[in-house]
Amino acid sequence: MKKNLFAIAAVAMVAAVSCNKEIQQDNLPVGEVVTFEASVDGAETRVALDGKVSKWEKGDKITIHNGTTGYMFSTTDEGATADFTYAGDDFTGEKFMAVSPAGTYTADVEAKTVGGIVIPDKQVLVAGTYPADAAIAVAYTESQSLSFKNAVALLKFKVKGDKVTYGSFYALDGKGNLTGKYDVAYNDGDLTLNAVEAKQWCDFHMNDAALAEDATYYLAVAPAVFETGFAISLNGVEVKKHTGKFTLKRNVIYDLGTLEYKLADPSTLSWGICGDMTGWAANSDIAMTLDGDWFVAKDVVVKADQYFKLRADGSWNVNRGAEGVSPVAVVAGAEISVVHNGQNMTVAAGTYNFYLSKDCTKFKVEAVGGSEIPEVTPGEKSEWAILGAFNSWADKYFVTTEDANVVVVKGLAMKAAEGFLVRKPSTEWNDKYGAGNVNYLKSNHYIVMSKGGADMCLEADGTYDIYMNVVTKAIYVMATGADYTTAALQTVNGEEPKQEEPEVTEKTLYLKPNANWKKDNARFAAYFFGGTTGEKWVSMTAVGDGTYEVHLPEGYDYGCNVIFCRMNPSTAANNWNNKWNQTSDLKAPTDGKNLYTVKENTWDKGGGTWSVK
Repeated sequence: MKKNLFAIAAVAMVAAVSCNKEIQQDNLPVGEVVTFEASVDGAETRVALDGKVSKWEKGDKITIHNGTTGYMFSTTDEGATADFTYAGDDFTGEKFMAVSPAGTYTADVEAKTVGGIVIPDKQVLVAGTYPADAAIAVAYTESQSLSFKNAVALLKFKVKGDKVTYGSFYALDGKGNLTGKYDVAYNDGDLTLNAVEAKQWCDFHMNDAALAEDATYYLAVAPAVFETGFAISLNGVEVKKHTGKFTLKRNVIYDLGTLEYKLADPSTLSWGICGDMTGWAANSDIAMTLDGDWFVAKDVVVKADQYFKLRADGSWNVNRGAEGVSPVAVVAGAEISVVHNGQNMTVAAGTYNFYLSKDCTKFKVEAVGGSEIPEVTPGEKSEWAILGAFNSWADKYFVTTEDANVVVVKGLAMKAAEGFLVRKPSTEWNDKYGAGNVNYLKSNHYIVMSKGGADMCLEADGTYDIYMNVVTKAIYVMATGADYTTAALQTVNGEEPKQEEPEVTEKTLYLKPNANWKKDNARFAAYFFGGTTGEKWVSMTAVGDGTYEVHLPEGYDYGCNVIFCRMNPSTAANNWNNKWNQTSDLKAPTDGKNLYTVKENTWDKGGGTWSVK
């Protein structure tokens, strides 16, 4: 559900109103497109958070569970009510539980309960609305009409003061369950949440930004009882507290008012260096001493790829980091701006004197014994390489540029949805970098890679110049000839590319998944490698009796290498990012055995057997 779908009372609970038409149903026929009409309490009569009439939006997804399996339905409609459809030949039933947004859930339609509901304990704020993945709503029906009931309460607030980038809402005594995993009982529309793995806090932040003073924000939390009260903090500092018993009810907005945050005078505090060189441990900061207009720490030893920040009094309540994308590379002798809750910093290995200005706005390092800026000759082979499906996972080395920290590989022909990684071959896979939260990369954009991250993929086919900052681990995907310094930071996943199935032969293999693999409406695909036409992904098709088939792609024959994979059903592209589970590397038999049966009670690489189908 989108931002304007949470139509709840701002002061008190409002009686449920359903404006759905009733579509009678005995037992849904098999093999047809199944349609349900959905609304939310009061969708035509109440006002949404942004002042517009509440509505569904195109692309919204819900899960409808028949008591055995959960099916993902989607809509192309927009409005107070919307038709959600599923095109499959396996959906049937008379009683249904539904959850918005879509996810992996269990359900007992006779008891009218849903399991596996998750209210995140870390929520990304969106100005003017609530985090869509946290605003859980549940419905029960014996027809094809769904009237969703909101399961959560909303906490409304504004902020005032110095740059606020994160905060937390929490129970004072640690006994108010606010987030985590829950089972939900429908109770004729008066939902009851039962905690399974609950937490007593809800942390929040903005993606790479500070909270705006003129904006209204919302948290979605479970109904809870605070025996001794609750509190809310900003940037680690408690700014509001309520003592005494208090009850949060579902379907109610609670206004926390304007939360004011103000930093102490930084020049009066005791500053120190905290980072990889201290293990980020408490009471271990490298002390800085005020000397004239600068706080100073001398002879600080920094090893390669170590990150650090500055903080006061050994606490993150007041700290300083760089502006930009973490980690920010500091050049010896160069003065940079630093801000509260800024990004991690790094510098080339060496020994340095660290300087923080008295007003705590400027930072610099000076190399002990002279400059640490290396001289480089453009075009020389670096120690870093890119590898992926585009070159059969062979190391393609970056070469140096005029920037000592930046290397490049130019003119790479790469296809969308095919994975690639960056690594330092000399250390095998110990220094491997890949995607973090973003894995479908846009042209002329960059991301900061994560050590040990998943395969990165491109949004579109093309020929690219790939740049990498070896200090910050940023990777830049540039159109051929484009200046990498013009790239924009990408914080949201790109569009999943459409992927064409390869040409196939008449030769066939079969897969029989176990009970684990069949859960959550999973789909299946086969990954072929080592053939004459390069790696190939091929989707598998159900052929009855719980078995799936795949035709060998061109360039492959019996005896080839294959991996069977359980795939995310909400995505269409076949790649390792969309894989849920996999078999080990297999050899397709040449003795006529063509059916691989996954061993029961296993998930990844759990073993299996070949037989003749």
